Amino acid sequence: MPDKEDVDDLTKEFIAESQEGLDRMERCLTELESRPEDGELVGEIFRAVHTIKGTTGFLGFDRLEKLAHAGEHLLSALRDGKVEVTSELISGLLRLMDGLRAILILIEETGGEGARFSDEDGELIAELAALKGQTAGEERTLPEMRQVEEPAAVLNPASSGSASGVSDKTLRIDVSVLNRMMNLVGELVLTRNQMLRSGLAEANFPELSRRLDSVTADLRETVMQARMQPVGNLFGKFPRMVRDLARTCGRSVRVEFTGQDTGLDKSLLEAIKDPLTHAVRNAVDHGIEAPGARMLAGKAAEGCLRLRAFHQSGSVVIEVSDDGAGIALERVLAKAVERGLVTADQAAAMSEREALQLIFLPGFSTAAAVTTVSGRGVGMDVVRANVERVGGSVEVESRLGVGTTLRMRVPLTLAIVPSLVVRSGGQSFALPQSALVELVDLPKRDIAQVVQQIGSAEVYRLRESLLPMVWLDRLLGLESCEAETRQGHYMAVLEADGCRYGLVVDDLVSPEEIVVKPLSAVLREIGVFSGATVLGNGTLALILDVGATAARAGVKPAEEEMVELKRIEAATEEVREMSLLVFEDRLRERTALPLSVVERIESVPMRQIEYAGGRAMMQYRGELLPLRDDGAVLVEMDARQTEREDAMVTVLICGGAGGERKLRFGMVVRKVLDVTGGRLLEGDRALDGLDLALVKEKVTVVQLDAELSMTAAWREVA
Repeated sequence: MPDKEDVDDLTKEFIAESQEGLDRMERCLTELESRPEDGELVGEIFRAVHTIKGTTGFLGFDRLEKLAHAGEHLLSALRDGKVEVTSELISGLLRLMDGLRAILILIEETGGEGARFSDEDGELIAELAALKGQTAGEERTLPEMRQVEEPAAVLNPASSGSASGVSDKTLRIDVSVLNRMMNLVGELVLTRNQMLRSGLAEANFPELSRRLDSVTADLRETVMQARMQPVGNLFGKFPRMVRDLARTCGRSVRVEFTGQDTGLDKSLLEAIKDPLTHAVRNAVDHGIEAPGARMLAGKAAEGCLRLRAFHQSGSVVIEVSDDGAGIALERVLAKAVERGLVTADQAAAMSEREALQLIFLPGFSTAAAVTTVSGRGVGMDVVRANVERVGGSVEVESRLGVGTTLRMRVPLTLAIVPSLVVRSGGQSFALPQSALVELVDLPKRDIAQVVQQIGSAEVYRLRESLLPMVWLDRLLGLESCEAETRQGHYMAVLEADGCRYGLVVDDLVSPEEIVVKPLSAVLREIGVFSGATVLGNGTLALILDVGATAARAGVKPAEEEMVELKRIEAATEEVREMSLLVFEDRLRERTALPLSVVERIESVPMRQIEYAGGRAMMQYRGELLPLRDDGAVLVEMDARQTEREDAMVTVLICGGAGGERKLRFGMVVRKVLDVTGGRLLEGDRALDGLDLALVKEKVTVVQLDAELSMTAAWREVA
């Protein structure tokens, strides 16, 4: 037998491979219940148990060998078609798996398997024998013929063949070693950045400098890749949990996976394990209805829980979706008021998005009673807190009667992240590039034209949508630095929790790979920073939390607010794009009419202006046109005694619909200035009772009620 040191090494390898085999066994067992005719699943389960049994004989773990031997006999009968797949059989094999796993954990922690044979082992072996249709005594005396037919893969350093070829390509490394490597790579990245920023290496050793930059980047990527694990490793834990939980809650639930190969840093995979577990439990217990209720609602009796992972904008998104009853907002609000989490007035004023966020408050639960599964108000608050702790975010969407989707967004890694370094108020900040959509230059001369006011908020029209703007120096209470802002600003378009906004900064420094360092307690309390870093020039920079910054600035709009913004856009789109005829009626006052209202511009001799009942009018192409003279142009000209033959007055012939008859009237103006486009001023920048526009940077009164004016003018004549 090998000496103790060799046995310890072999035991570690045996435990790791056995745990992997049990993980595969767990996945296969839950799938086998829905596909009992699948022989490949049975073969995979048999091989996992058979390998454990064969190797234990070599290592001398008798207790583990006896338990695995009992399971192997049952699985052999199942493989030969002598036993049918039933719910009781699956439950028995799952208990076998739990027993094997418990002994492996004991071996890993203590170096031994405890008592050579326990009462629990005897009960489990008897249960497995009963499932096979024989007594426990008969099962233990059966000859071990299977070992001859399919030899176990014994862990022997001298073994050769294909197994040796596979082992030559893989190596198990302790996670602490990988963590140490990542820390050292982080220090190397900082040193590389400082050397490149100093310029000394580039000036004296340009080739070596570029080579150092390239090798450092490749090393960082390789170490990060070594830490990546497929999300499927985590997903594989849930079919068993969902099966047991569904049986406890009286549900029928199947699990579907998408994107199991999506890679995620191991530390993050561990960090989201508990949040994902809470989300899955909540979906089964609260989301999916009982079979009878589903059938009454016109659904299939079996509910569906979907786990999906995918990459998006440099992050990994994990979705937990169910086709259950959805979240009743009225019930959520009532429970929140009942538990004192919000007041009745606050609940009444909440939007749908705000109401859904209540489920993340500590102590919130809609469960009618406390059970072994839920009802204590602990769960969803843990989900959000744990995900946000690693720089992620959580969103929830729900439709009553259709289902609920919980979306967790986490960064690929926490150690080294690409970022954009910006300056605002004389200080440097880092923006994660994963949240950066694009950059917009805001020259000082154009800011007044491109920034629009909606209520008290400033927005920027980015192509076809309005983008809320956040001025970083104002948000953080920093002093504006005129030396840096005299040429204008830059706007970083960021995306957080599905909402885009523009962060206005004074200057852009450079893109840089940064090593994330934890924050002190004081900085954490500010709530808008996710970490700190040392830049290449040796200065400290804070890393902005994009989602928290949006929430602090109040630019994380609910769906209703987005609808309102779109309504405002639609209502003003025609005006913004409308061509205007700009004129002067009163002295030095600019006025405009929509160009579509004006039919012609006429120069009319003063002698053709007639009066009836104190109202000015003129004959135009066989019609009698009432004249509007808002600027008293005619009165002024009369006062100057301009009855000469050559005295002319400018009249705008305006026309519009008037039922079956087209109504026209004339507008007397001092002079026509321009035909151009204009942009309305809204909210705080407009005057009460007047529609104002900026036309070539000059304030202009826009008469949008032209057709009403026509009707009023005709009524005066009538």
